[in-house]
Amino acid sequence: MYKILISAMGYDNGKSGISEYIRSTVLELSKDNEVDLIILKKDLVNFPYQNSDNINLITYSDILAKPVVNMLWHLFILPFTFNFSKYDFVFLPAGNRRLFCRYPIKTFITMHDLSQFHVDNKYDKFRMFYVKTLIPIFLKKADKIFSISESTKKDLIKYYNLSEDKIIINHNGFNSSIYSDDDKSDKKNGSNLVGVNKKYLLYVARIEHPGKNHLNLIKAYEKLSEVTKTEYDLVFAGSTWNDGEIVKEYGENSKDRERIKFLGFVKDEDMPDLYKNASLYVFPSFYEGFGIPMLEAMSSGVPVICSNTSSLPEVGGDAVFTFDPNDPEEIKEKIELVLNSEQISNDMKIKGKARVKEFSWTKHCNTIVDAYNNYTK
Repeated sequence: MYKILISAMGYDNGKSGISEYIRSTVLELSKDNEVDLIILKKDLVNFPYQNSDNINLITYSDILAKPVVNMLWHLFILPFTFNFSKYDFVFLPAGNRRLFCRYPIKTFITMHDLSQFHVDNKYDKFRMFYVKTLIPIFLKKADKIFSISESTKKDLIKYYNLSEDKIIINHNGFNSSIYSDDDKSDKKNGSNLVGVNKKYLLYVARIEHPGKNHLNLIKAYEKLSEVTKTEYDLVFAGSTWNDGEIVKEYGENSKDRERIKFLGFVKDEDMPDLYKNASLYVFPSFYEGFGIPMLEAMSSGVPVICSNTSSLPEVGGDAVFTFDPNDPEEIKEKIELVLNSEQISNDMKIKGKARVKEFSWTKHCNTIVDAYNNYTK
């Protein structure tokens, strides 16, 4: 059993893919190790493992909650004021968000994506300066960097000039015990969620423009035949983020606005039902470091189509059909291809169920611990 210090700063109020990653890795690592977790007081309500015997929460004042303040404190103050001597190693699960300027003990960092280099105007000027200028300086000082995909590894080498031997590819996992279609009797038209009462196409992502590319999916949906749109709604699940209002305004003014559903943030306990009862999962994002919702959908017995960019084809393998995310017409064609053929849909479901067996949080976290073991040999 090791004693591991993990930072949960940049937790996004528990409502993002980064949040899910932190929760999942902390829980998995704490099964066989003692974990001390640095976290803001405001995030305690959204952290589900407070009573775990192997997790000790080290809370900090919400004065540090403002992102810019927290970034700078985490980078320049915490490394000089915290007592690291009792830990075997540090794990920073969101290197895109929070790093140290120095690493007093062995430190391993997960980098999720470098989407800022691929999507114009993704963040404000300070955030872009932080990502493009500060991160590469301090990332190089870490002992090892985990890249959640081959795609992200290539970006780390290209944009940050990192040496290949410093990077370990470590694919994400997902919660296979929650996302499953084993109970066939529960599958029906529609979901238990209010407003979702017929067949639907699903996309789970924060409403962020332009990166998550909701607009081109809406445009593709508008191109579907009237018969198809009468049978299938388009459902979005996710909180509103940067410029998400642009997406919502477009949806509200669409000719199909009555069939386009914005559910907002959906609680964890409602997500399995939402996935399981979808007819098709569409993942049109311009750029993803990994794409956990793809695995959740496939494990739930739902066929998946996705963008032909970044890590998505890598993760989906032969279980998915891909499209150009810039082309609503091509997205529409792939939607129709799956919806109009029961044989194609069933074949994709079978391949998806096989594909997801290659990914787990146990495998992911074993790689983290192995990295430390290799240093101590």
